[in-house]
Amino acid sequence: MRDRSNTSKFDIDGIPPLKESVPLGLQHLLAMIVGNMVPAILIAGIVGLSGSMSTMLIQGSMLVAGIATLIQLYPVPLFGGFKTGSKLPVIMGANYVFLGACLSVVGQHGIGTLVGAQIVGAVAMIFFGMLSKKFRKFFTPVVSGTVVTCMGLGLFPAAVNNLAGGQGSPTFGDPINFLVGIIVATIIMMLMKFGKGLLKDTAILVGILVGYMIALGFKMVDFTAVGGAAWFALPQPLAFGIEFKLDVIITFILIYIIAIADIMGAYTVATIGGLGREVTDEELSSGVIGIGIGSIISSLFGSIPSGAFSQNAAIVAMNKVISRFVVAIAAVILLVLGVSPKLGALVTTIPSPVIGGATLVIFSQIAMAGIGILSMDLTNDNRIIAGVAIAAGVGLTSVPGILSGFPPMVQTLIGDSSVVLGAIIAFILQIVFNMKSEDKCGGTGNAVEPQS
Repeated sequence: MRDRSNTSKFDIDGIPPLKESVPLGLQHLLAMIVGNMVPAILIAGIVGLSGSMSTMLIQGSMLVAGIATLIQLYPVPLFGGFKTGSKLPVIMGANYVFLGACLSVVGQHGIGTLVGAQIVGAVAMIFFGMLSKKFRKFFTPVVSGTVVTCMGLGLFPAAVNNLAGGQGSPTFGDPINFLVGIIVATIIMMLMKFGKGLLKDTAILVGILVGYMIALGFKMVDFTAVGGAAWFALPQPLAFGIEFKLDVIITFILIYIIAIADIMGAYTVATIGGLGREVTDEELSSGVIGIGIGSIISSLFGSIPSGAFSQNAAIVAMNKVISRFVVAIAAVILLVLGVSPKLGALVTTIPSPVIGGATLVIFSQIAMAGIGILSMDLTNDNRIIAGVAIAAGVGLTSVPGILSGFPPMVQTLIGDSSVVLGAIIAFILQIVFNMKSEDKCGGTGNAVEPQS
């Protein structure tokens, strides 16, 4: 039986009163919901889906995010000590490590091929989770730190675009947009610095709500989509078909392997920042298994694979609220939004500048968390590995069309993801540098790089 007398939000098994847990959970929801829906919106646009099918795709992305989160929070024991989740306070949703490849595949082959490749890759992911203890040594702080830093830096353009009003908006670049976004960011930073108690812990929520009120005053909020949406509608599994193509499947299996570094990074941000310790082998292996299960469910509804949202891990690190119950509140709201298009549409009325102001702070904390992971083992060699991997990952993928001369498989694998490219480079350099160290020590591999 769970001890309901434990009401601490700073305990992983604590059950805070609803007056605390609801706003804290809502804060997690607002930090991730737009990012969780964007891949579905992009895929719908590429394929040219009708309004009803686009709505179903977006609904599905919210529904499966809620399911995948609950799988992680309250894992079920399996065989051999494995579980269906990590039991860590993480929010699951669309994994941006896969975004470039997913958009490329649907553009060339359609959603059905994407669904098939993701499901096969997710089954492989479950297998990887069972073996993760054996190859965890490859997911070192330099690799995980590189991945998280690349993700944070790679998200900055999205935050700034939203701050300016959203790419393609008729008011893009309007000074009012920047004013609203800067007010939101300032409120969040001031509450993080000077706030007390629940006000400090919900700084992001407060900043978004104040920004929303200001946006209403400037008539920046559009309720058109809310009026035409239904109150209840269930997304249908496999509504977009399923097809299997070997080359696409192989590509996705490779990306699932790389995604483990992203998972390790997000978990590390949450555990070091919130729990004051590193991720355990059991948490990593069970977490990877849970993400594989969640990704199978995500694929059935046409969504991209599941992953741990780094921005929510950053929130845990910022306010130290590690209660699974708080995160479960956000997951339950996601489930409700997944079956109610009207409520889902209401959340999407938050203006882009408000989202931009909040994510500017959150994404900066992701990048800084990545640097914090790197600092755990910042030897001379690791400084070179991380520096080159981050520079190449962020630099190359920021130039459109730069990989157009490469084979299609390379373009699909790397796409526009600085995370994938940065992780690959970090892995390769780490292996090369370790070989060099072993040679210096006569093959013993026990050389210790002096700190500088």
